[in-house]
Amino acid sequence: MERGLHTLTYRWTSNPALRTPSPPLADVTGASSGLFLVCAPGEPFGRLSGPGAGIVVMAEADGQIELTLRATIPGGSLAAEIELKRVEAPRPAFAAELPAPRRPLPEGGAEFILSAHVSLRGDLQAARGDWICGPGAPGRIEGIEVRPLAGSLPVEYQVATGGRSGGWTGWFPAGSYAGSRGKAQPLIGIRLRVRPDAAAGLALDAEAAFLGAPTLTRAGREIELTGPCLLDPLVGFRLDLVPAASLPAESAPAPEAAPTPRAPGRLRVFRRAPPPAAEAASWAHPAAQAGG
Repeated sequence: MERGLHTLTYRWTSNPALRTPSPPLADVTGASSGLFLVCAPGEPFGRLSGPGAGIVVMAEADGQIELTLRATIPGGSLAAEIELKRVEAPRPAFAAELPAPRRPLPEGGAEFILSAHVSLRGDLQAARGDWICGPGAPGRIEGIEVRPLAGSLPVEYQVATGGRSGGWTGWFPAGSYAGSRGKAQPLIGIRLRVRPDAAAGLALDAEAAFLGAPTLTRAGREIELTGPCLLDPLVGFRLDLVPAASLPAESAPAPEAAPTPRAPGRLRVFRRAPPPAAEAASWAHPAAQAGG
Protein backbone atom coordinates (compact mmCIF):
# COMPACT_ATOMS: atom_id res chain seq x y z
CA MET A 1 0.00 0.00 0.00
CA GLU A 2 1.05 3.62 -0.55
CA ARG A 3 1.91 6.16 2.08
CA GLY A 4 -1.27 7.62 3.54
CA LEU A 5 -4.40 6.65 5.41
CA HIS A 6 -6.31 3.50 4.44
CA THR A 7 -9.24 1.39 5.58
CA LEU A 8 -9.27 -2.42 5.62
CA THR A 9 -12.90 -3.54 5.50
CA TYR A 10 -14.57 -6.95 5.67
CA ARG A 11 -17.26 -6.54 3.00
CA TRP A 12 -20.64 -8.22 2.93
CA THR A 13 -20.53 -10.49 -0.09
CA SER A 14 -22.98 -9.86 -2.89
CA ASN A 15 -22.66 -13.41 -4.20
CA PRO A 16 -25.41 -15.61 -2.69
CA ALA A 17 -23.33 -18.73 -3.26
CA LEU A 18 -20.65 -17.45 -0.89
CA ARG A 19 -22.97 -16.51 1.94
CA THR A 20 -22.55 -18.67 5.01
CA PRO A 21 -23.76 -18.50 8.62
CA SER A 22 -20.18 -18.95 9.78
CA PRO A 23 -17.93 -16.53 7.83
CA PRO A 24 -14.18 -16.94 8.32
CA LEU A 25 -12.07 -14.76 10.57
CA ALA A 26 -9.51 -12.42 9.01
CA ASP A 27 -6.36 -11.61 11.01
CA VAL A 28 -3.52 -9.25 10.15
CA THR A 29 -0.51 -11.49 10.76
CA GLY A 30 2.21 -9.27 9.36
CA ALA A 31 2.88 -5.68 8.36
CA SER A 32 5.84 -3.66 7.14
CA SER A 33 7.52 -1.20 9.47
CA GLY A 34 5.84 2.18 9.34
CA LEU A 35 2.34 0.68 9.20
CA PHE A 36 0.08 1.28 12.22
CA LEU A 37 -3.32 -0.33 12.86
CA VAL A 38 -6.30 1.22 14.62
CA CYS A 39 -8.93 -1.37 15.51
CA ALA A 40 -12.55 -0.92 16.53
CA PRO A 41 -13.32 -0.85 20.27
CA GLY A 42 -13.84 -4.33 21.68
CA GLU A 43 -12.17 -6.08 18.73
CA PRO A 44 -8.96 -8.10 19.16
CA PHE A 45 -5.97 -6.28 17.75
CA GLY A 46 -5.58 -6.85 14.01
CA ARG A 47 -8.74 -8.96 13.65
CA LEU A 48 -11.69 -8.62 11.30
CA SER A 49 -14.23 -10.85 12.99
CA GLY A 50 -16.84 -10.80 10.24
CA PRO A 51 -18.60 -8.79 7.53
CA GLY A 52 -18.92 -5.14 8.49
CA ALA A 53 -15.75 -5.04 10.60
CA GLY A 54 -12.96 -2.63 9.71
CA ILE A 55 -9.45 -1.49 10.60
CA VAL A 56 -7.82 1.85 9.91
CA VAL A 57 -4.26 1.56 8.59
CA MET A 58 -1.90 4.53 8.81
CA ALA A 59 1.09 4.11 6.50
CA GLU A 60 3.97 6.50 7.05
CA ALA A 61 5.77 4.83 4.15
CA ASP A 62 4.92 2.45 1.32
CA GLY A 63 4.59 -1.09 2.64
CA GLN A 64 2.78 -4.40 2.68
CA ILE A 65 0.26 -6.05 4.95
CA GLU A 66 -0.30 -9.82 5.41
CA LEU A 67 -3.81 -11.12 6.01
CA THR A 68 -4.74 -14.69 7.05
CA LEU A 69 -8.22 -16.19 6.79
CA ARG A 70 -9.27 -18.89 9.27
CA ALA A 71 -12.48 -20.94 9.28
CA THR A 72 -14.62 -20.62 12.39
CA ILE A 73 -15.92 -24.20 12.20
CA PRO A 74 -14.35 -27.41 10.91
CA GLY A 75 -14.76 -27.49 7.16
CA GLY A 76 -16.08 -23.93 7.17
CA SER A 77 -15.80 -21.56 4.24
CA LEU A 78 -12.74 -19.41 3.62
CA ALA A 79 -14.48 -17.18 1.07
CA ALA A 80 -14.39 -13.53 2.09
CA GLU A 81 -14.29 -10.07 0.47
CA ILE A 82 -11.67 -7.83 2.06
CA GLU A 83 -11.29 -4.31 0.66
CA LEU A 84 -8.29 -2.04 1.13
CA LYS A 85 -9.20 1.54 0.29
CA ARG A 86 -7.28 4.79 0.54
CA VAL A 87 -9.00 7.53 2.53
CA GLU A 88 -9.19 10.67 0.39
CA ALA A 89 -11.75 13.06 -0.99
CA PRO A 90 -12.80 12.33 -4.57
CA ARG A 91 -10.82 14.35 -7.04
CA PRO A 92 -12.90 16.45 -9.44
CA ALA A 93 -12.59 15.79 -13.15
CA PHE A 94 -11.77 19.02 -14.96
CA ALA A 95 -13.05 19.31 -18.51
CA ALA A 96 -10.68 22.19 -19.21
CA GLU A 97 -7.13 23.00 -18.24
CA LEU A 98 -6.54 24.13 -14.69
CA PRO A 99 -6.10 27.89 -14.27
CA ALA A 100 -2.65 29.33 -13.83
CA PRO A 101 -1.32 29.51 -10.26
CA ARG A 102 -2.55 32.53 -8.35
CA ARG A 103 -0.26 35.43 -7.63
CA PRO A 104 1.13 35.72 -4.09
CA LEU A 105 -1.12 37.56 -1.69
CA PRO A 106 0.20 41.10 -1.08
CA GLU A 107 0.79 42.48 2.40
CA GLY A 108 -2.43 43.58 4.04
CA GLY A 109 -4.64 41.40 1.83
CA ALA A 110 -6.72 38.34 2.65
CA GLU A 111 -7.84 35.34 0.64
CA PHE A 112 -11.40 35.55 -0.68
CA ILE A 113 -13.81 33.94 -3.07
CA LEU A 114 -15.95 35.77 -5.58
CA SER A 115 -19.60 34.75 -5.51
CA ALA A 116 -22.19 35.85 -8.07
CA HIS A 117 -25.78 35.11 -8.99
CA VAL A 118 -25.96 34.50 -12.74
CA SER A 119 -29.19 34.48 -14.73
CA LEU A 120 -30.33 30.93 -15.63
CA ARG A 121 -27.28 29.42 -13.86
CA GLY A 122 -27.78 30.25 -10.20
CA ASP A 123 -25.00 31.02 -7.74
CA LEU A 124 -21.43 30.55 -8.98
CA GLN A 125 -18.10 30.96 -7.22
CA ALA A 126 -14.54 31.66 -8.28
CA ALA A 127 -11.24 31.89 -6.45
CA ARG A 128 -9.23 35.07 -6.16
CA GLY A 129 -7.93 36.01 -9.59
CA ASP A 130 -10.27 33.66 -11.51
CA TRP A 131 -13.16 34.57 -13.79
CA ILE A 132 -16.83 34.23 -12.97
CA CYS A 133 -18.43 33.67 -16.39
CA GLY A 134 -16.25 35.88 -18.59
CA PRO A 135 -15.26 35.84 -22.26
CA GLY A 136 -15.26 32.05 -22.50
CA ALA A 137 -18.67 31.49 -20.86
CA PRO A 138 -20.56 34.78 -20.60
CA GLY A 139 -23.60 35.04 -18.36
CA ARG A 140 -25.69 37.93 -17.10
CA ILE A 141 -24.52 38.68 -13.55
CA GLU A 142 -27.33 39.96 -11.30
CA GLY A 143 -25.44 40.29 -8.03
CA ILE A 144 -21.99 39.86 -6.55
CA GLU A 145 -20.27 39.20 -3.23
CA VAL A 146 -16.59 39.35 -2.27
CA ARG A 147 -16.42 36.87 0.62
CA PRO A 148 -13.24 36.76 2.77
CA LEU A 149 -12.00 33.29 3.74
CA ALA A 150 -9.85 34.39 6.66
CA GLY A 151 -9.54 37.60 8.62
CA SER A 152 -10.81 40.94 7.43
CA LEU A 153 -10.78 42.03 3.79
CA PRO A 154 -10.39 45.85 3.49
CA VAL A 155 -12.46 46.14 0.31
CA GLU A 156 -15.78 47.85 -0.36
CA TYR A 157 -17.93 47.81 -3.49
CA GLN A 158 -21.11 49.15 -5.03
CA VAL A 159 -23.06 48.05 -8.10
CA ALA A 160 -25.35 49.65 -10.65
CA THR A 161 -28.45 48.21 -12.31
CA GLY A 162 -30.70 49.48 -15.10
CA GLY A 163 -34.43 50.04 -15.19
CA ARG A 164 -36.70 52.44 -13.35
CA SER A 165 -35.42 51.50 -9.93
CA GLY A 166 -31.84 51.22 -11.13
CA GLY A 167 -28.78 53.28 -10.37
CA TRP A 168 -25.80 52.96 -8.06
CA THR A 169 -26.25 51.35 -4.67
CA GLY A 170 -24.46 52.42 -1.53
CA TRP A 171 -21.09 50.97 -0.52
CA PHE A 172 -21.10 47.38 0.76
CA PRO A 173 -18.36 45.88 2.98
CA ALA A 174 -16.67 42.62 2.02
CA GLY A 175 -18.90 39.66 2.82
CA SER A 176 -22.13 41.42 1.76
CA TYR A 177 -24.21 40.61 -1.30
CA ALA A 178 -24.84 43.51 -3.68
CA GLY A 179 -27.46 43.21 -6.39
CA SER A 180 -30.58 41.11 -6.90
CA ARG A 181 -31.62 37.51 -7.53
CA GLY A 182 -34.12 36.26 -10.08
CA LYS A 183 -35.43 39.71 -11.05
CA ALA A 184 -33.88 39.84 -14.54
CA GLN A 185 -31.90 42.94 -13.54
CA PRO A 186 -28.28 42.36 -14.56
CA LEU A 187 -25.55 44.61 -13.28
CA ILE A 188 -24.40 47.35 -15.63
CA GLY A 189 -21.50 48.61 -13.53
CA ILE A 190 -19.38 47.94 -10.48
CA ARG A 191 -17.11 50.11 -8.35
CA LEU A 192 -14.55 48.84 -5.85
CA ARG A 193 -12.21 50.57 -3.44
CA VAL A 194 -9.63 49.72 -0.81
CA ARG A 195 -10.55 51.13 2.58
CA PRO A 196 -8.43 54.07 3.75
CA ASP A 197 -7.26 52.12 6.82
CA ALA A 198 -5.82 49.30 4.65
CA ALA A 199 -2.12 48.80 3.99
CA ALA A 200 -0.74 51.52 1.72
CA GLY A 201 0.76 48.96 -0.64
CA LEU A 202 -2.54 47.17 -1.36
CA ALA A 203 -4.33 47.65 -4.70
CA LEU A 204 -7.09 46.08 -6.78
CA ASP A 205 -6.75 44.46 -10.19
CA ALA A 206 -10.03 43.71 -11.98
CA GLU A 207 -11.36 42.75 -15.39
CA ALA A 208 -14.94 42.95 -16.58
CA ALA A 209 -16.71 41.70 -19.69
CA PHE A 210 -19.79 43.57 -20.86
CA LEU A 211 -22.07 42.16 -23.53
CA GLY A 212 -20.78 42.98 -27.00
CA ALA A 213 -17.76 44.93 -25.75
CA PRO A 214 -14.02 44.21 -25.37
CA THR A 215 -12.73 43.11 -21.98
CA LEU A 216 -12.21 46.08 -19.65
CA THR A 217 -9.24 46.19 -17.26
CA ARG A 218 -8.85 48.52 -14.28
CA ALA A 219 -6.27 48.62 -11.46
CA GLY A 220 -5.71 50.90 -8.48
CA ARG A 221 -6.97 51.71 -5.00
CA GLU A 222 -10.38 52.75 -6.35
CA ILE A 223 -11.75 51.54 -9.68
CA GLU A 224 -14.93 51.68 -11.74
CA LEU A 225 -15.99 49.30 -14.50
CA THR A 226 -18.86 50.10 -16.86
CA GLY A 227 -19.60 49.19 -20.46
CA PRO A 228 -19.37 51.54 -23.44
CA CYS A 229 -23.17 51.79 -23.35
CA LEU A 230 -24.74 52.44 -19.95
CA LEU A 231 -27.19 49.53 -20.43
CA ASP A 232 -24.67 46.83 -21.42
CA PRO A 233 -25.03 43.94 -18.90
CA LEU A 234 -22.05 42.59 -17.01
CA VAL A 235 -21.37 39.05 -18.31
CA GLY A 236 -18.01 38.29 -16.66
CA PHE A 237 -15.90 39.53 -13.76
CA ARG A 238 -12.46 38.82 -12.30
CA LEU A 239 -10.90 40.36 -9.17
CA ASP A 240 -7.48 40.08 -7.54
CA LEU A 241 -5.34 41.85 -4.96
CA VAL A 242 -1.93 43.08 -6.07
CA PRO A 243 0.89 45.20 -4.65
CA ALA A 244 0.39 48.84 -5.53
CA ALA A 245 4.07 49.03 -6.51
CA SER A 246 3.46 46.53 -9.34
CA LEU A 247 1.02 48.83 -11.10
CA PRO A 248 2.31 51.01 -13.93
CA ALA A 249 2.86 54.60 -12.91
CA GLU A 250 0.20 56.91 -14.22
CA SER A 251 1.59 59.39 -16.65
CA ALA A 252 1.16 62.95 -15.51
CA PRO A 253 -1.04 65.01 -17.80
CA ALA A 254 0.89 67.36 -20.03
CA PRO A 255 0.57 71.01 -18.96
CA GLU A 256 -1.77 72.97 -21.13
CA ALA A 257 -0.12 75.61 -23.29
CA ALA A 258 -0.95 79.13 -22.28
CA PRO A 259 -3.29 80.75 -24.77
CA THR A 260 -1.63 83.23 -27.13
CA PRO A 261 -2.80 86.73 -26.31
CA ARG A 262 -4.70 88.34 -29.14
CA ALA A 263 -5.32 91.97 -29.91
CA PRO A 264 -8.74 93.28 -28.99
CA GLY A 265 -11.22 92.26 -31.65
CA ARG A 266 -12.48 94.86 -34.12
CA LEU A 267 -15.68 94.78 -36.05
CA ARG A 268 -14.96 95.38 -39.72
CA VAL A 269 -17.88 96.16 -42.01
CA PHE A 270 -17.52 95.70 -45.77
CA ARG A 271 -19.87 97.60 -48.03
CA ARG A 272 -20.40 96.79 -51.64
CA ALA A 273 -19.79 99.70 -54.02
CA PRO A 274 -22.73 100.59 -56.28
CA PRO A 275 -22.36 99.22 -59.82
CA PRO A 276 -21.62 101.59 -62.74
CA ALA A 277 -24.57 102.99 -64.73
CA ALA A 278 -24.07 100.65 -67.69
CA GLU A 279 -23.90 97.63 -65.43
CA ALA A 280 -26.89 98.84 -63.49
CA ALA A 281 -28.88 99.02 -66.69
CA SER A 282 -28.03 95.41 -67.45
CA TRP A 283 -29.43 94.38 -64.05
CA ALA A 284 -32.71 96.20 -64.74
CA HIS A 285 -35.90 94.09 -64.96
CA PRO A 286 -36.59 92.85 -68.50
CA ALA A 287 -40.08 94.30 -68.35
CA ALA A 288 -38.65 97.72 -67.57
CA GLN A 289 -36.26 97.44 -70.53
CA ALA A 290 -39.12 96.47 -72.84
CA GLY A 291 -41.14 99.46 -71.72
CA GLY A 292 -38.21 101.76 -72.62
